[in-house]
Amino acid sequence: MSAQIFETDATHPHLTRLIAELDAYQYPLYPPESFQGINITELDEGEITCFMARVDDDWAGCACLFITKHGLAEMKRVYVSPLYRGQGIASLLIAAMEKKLKALGYKDLFLETGMFQEKAITLYEKLGYCRTEAFGDYALSPDPLSVYMMKAMK
Repeated sequence: MSAQIFETDATHPHLTRLIAELDAYQYPLYPPESFQGINITELDEGEITCFMARVDDDWAGCACLFITKHGLAEMKRVYVSPLYRGQGIASLLIAAMEKKLKALGYKDLFLETGMFQEKAITLYEKLGYCRTEAFGDYALSPDPLSVYMMKAMK
């Protein structure tokens, strides 16, 4: 069972479903003031490129690359359905984002995740992401339950 990665836009109906699953998973983990889930179709202050993983006839995961109007590149909404976890799909999605980012000429990729998502943090560290200070709009009001990370593209 191998995943194929596709680039799409934020309105893909299966992307909407996967993000709803992600929100349902994350929402109980954090108090409302710390819930960072965003509606990617409402990100109008920059450019968004979405990636989806397909295994056989099922959409298994997603990830989005958001480039702010100030030129900051951020990874958003990374999710793999529980049925497909442990198969390297998240790594494939992140690699696709990184490849796109390099092609666009950006040097750094940032992300924000919640401190209770230990497996995600471990994956990001394995892929070369390091903890950093709050960045972009997060720096205006850093959340103590957030973990901020970045990776320099080579």
